[in-house]
Amino acid sequence: MKHIILGIAVVLGLCGCAGTVPPSIVTQPTMVRPIAPTIPPSTSGGIYQPVTAHGWFEDKQPHRVGDNITVQLEEKVSAQSAANNAAERSGTLSTQIGGAGGTTSKTFGSLLNGLNLTATHDDKYTGTGQTSASNSFTGLITVMVTDVLANGNLVIAGEKQVNIRGEISHLRVSGIINPSDIQAGNVISSTRVAEARIEEMGSGTVAAADQPGWLQRFFFSFMPF
Repeated sequence: MKHIILGIAVVLGLCGCAGTVPPSIVTQPTMVRPIAPTIPPSTSGGIYQPVTAHGWFEDKQPHRVGDNITVQLEEKVSAQSAANNAAERSGTLSTQIGGAGGTTSKTFGSLLNGLNLTATHDDKYTGTGQTSASNSFTGLITVMVTDVLANGNLVIAGEKQVNIRGEISHLRVSGIINPSDIQAGNVISSTRVAEARIEEMGSGTVAAADQPGWLQRFFFSFMPF
């Protein structure tokens, strides 16, 4: 009875795993809380207040942990390859069984009747292969600055989840940017993101239909073909 219960539990566990989201390639946190600044005492009666003051020539672009940046996804990848192979090999073998001077002895004459052997071998091989792939990924996502490196570059990460009637779309982005690449409106192109990790995955009934069932995955785990 214990074995039956254990088997049912394993089957239910595998069925539950069928609808989970695949592992993410974005390993760093996608959200961080800004560090609370030390608030100096306010100067009463003065126009200048250190708490809310900004430099006249200060750039309002994101430069601190917790600032928001909009990443414009403009990923397009295209690859093509072609190969042609050709090989040819031929050979001929001829053998005559007979005595000296081309005469055949009585023994071989009666058994083989002056047998002549001829063999011809010819191999030809021609192979042609061609592959092509093209992917395009566009969109917008607002991420946060999670760290500021020593050279001034910003580490960014963010996640967006959209649930439409049970179909959940997960969009995650992470990477490192140079503040000088940030355009007007605090927008930066994904082509300017270093160490970029961009992914879009889904979970739900439609996403589960694209994946093999738990029993198929079980057999695929050890099938050699």
